[in-house]
Amino acid sequence: MKKFVMFYDKDKEVEWLNRMAQDGYAMTDFFAGLYTFEPCEKGEWQYQIDIGNGFFKVKKEYADFMEEMGIEIVKCWGPWVVLRRKASEGDFELFSDVDSRIAQYKKILILFKVVTAVELLCLIYEVYAGFEGVRIAWPCALAAAAFAVVFFNIIIKTKNILAELRERKGEVTDIKRSKNISPAITAGLLLNSANLLAADYIPFPFRVVLLVAALGLLIYGAMETAMRKK
Repeated sequence: MKKFVMFYDKDKEVEWLNRMAQDGYAMTDFFAGLYTFEPCEKGEWQYQIDIGNGFFKVKKEYADFMEEMGIEIVKCWGPWVVLRRKASEGDFELFSDVDSRIAQYKKILILFKVVTAVELLCLIYEVYAGFEGVRIAWPCALAAAAFAVVFFNIIIKTKNILAELRERKGEVTDIKRSKNISPAITAGLLLNSANLLAADYIPFPFRVVLLVAALGLLIYGAMETAMRKK
């Protein structure tokens, strides 16, 4: 069985994989949002996701350590490593103490800061190309802006989790809890991007409808974001 799902939250992805395992489907492969499952006994496996020490692969010492712990490496995708262990061996927790969780979320924060910086550079390049007359650049710029919003939200959530973990340790933090940017903004940017890409293939009236819908999402998203920050 295959399922296409896009996750930008590691914890939600882990919860979903474990729910699938509880329902009798074990994740065995992954490629760009496409998950492959095979039947298993209900609740046979427990899953976790880690940041590895490589990119699309892990070093031998990492793999050997996981094998010694009875943990199977299911898939390496970018910096992420999907792991699983038999549920019969007890609760599967990679980071059971606060300090190790803080260390992991610091790594996640650095990762997405780098990714966001790259996305912003792509956005600047596409805007420049658009002003230079490259037609495809404008829809690409809108898509880059949409993904930048997604990555900003991940950074905000990670910072909030880190602040919570530090407070749990008893540390005094002056970090203010930030509110996420509305996902309606991402949807509006992507819809407008798709509208521009399909300009030569859809009737003009339909393009106007899509444009109005995209602008409506952007306005709603901006208002929702402003309300969250009050």
